Amino acid sequence: MANKTDTKITEIADNLYHIYDSLDVFYSLILGTEYALLIDSGYGFGNVYETVRTLTDLPLRVINTHGHIDHIQGNVHFKEVLIHKDDFKIYGKHSSLIMKAGLYMNVKNILPPEQKGFLKYLKPITKKLKAVSDGEIIELGNREVEIIHTPGHTKGSICILDKKTRTLISGDSFSSHIWLCLDESTSISEYVDTVEKVINRSSDFDEMISSHSLARFKPTILPKIKHCAENVSIEKSRSYMAALAGESLIYKEGFEEVTKRYGFKNFNEFIMHVAEVPIEEIAEIEFTSIVYKPEKLK
Repeated sequence: MANKTDTKITEIADNLYHIYDSLDVFYSLILGTEYALLIDSGYGFGNVYETVRTLTDLPLRVINTHGHIDHIQGNVHFKEVLIHKDDFKIYGKHSSLIMKAGLYMNVKNILPPEQKGFLKYLKPITKKLKAVSDGEIIELGNREVEIIHTPGHTKGSICILDKKTRTLISGDSFSSHIWLCLDESTSISEYVDTVEKVINRSSDFDEMISSHSLARFKPTILPKIKHCAENVSIEKSRSYMAALAGESLIYKEGFEEVTKRYGFKNFNEFIMHVAEVPIEEIAEIEFTSIVYKPEKLK
């Protein structure tokens, strides 16, 4: 298993890179002929700017799929960041000194020496924020990407559609494991509307990549995500504990196939051993899971 802090660059499609940052988080890079678009910037323990510059010397534009700490901390290297206006507030919270200090203290023992440095990590990251809107097109030079507003995980979450390679970069909006348990998450019914919206666009892309995996999901997982969200049942859910999620519940569909193939008795066991499961099989199985709090059932 790779070290959780090792940088790894994977070319997903023509000049579309998915880059492992640290602690199970990826950011992405799309190259046009005139500009490069950096999608998210990770936890910021390493130097995202230096990593990106090994791939291109084009002028850089930076966009965040949402305002959470694991997607924005590398913004310290850039002057302007694009993000949906509905996540301005959560961006401010997650770029605060108290949030950064808490994160650092929780993970400092697993960081390599070159990524340590408490005072260095506390350097403010709040740059000029520029709002992007649903349907907005960003021209990169012989390459267009489209912004799709996908409220759910956060109210200002967005996906980026790379039209050239027919790839949807989905952030934390779509994968086999969706968090709708946070204060800034929408209700589950609002998220269902979001999934339906993207299902209606599924003829525009062939694959989806998320921010926490190299798995390349097909659009066929979207109706399964919708079905899972529509049928969330407290009675069929189990307790789910994670530091940022707090005390939540998880509802799963299709996980029986994971158990059948690998013998994992529950989701927590699967997460502990997920590195042992081939990435392509995670995408192929298309199991779905929603992490939520009961108050999101409205």
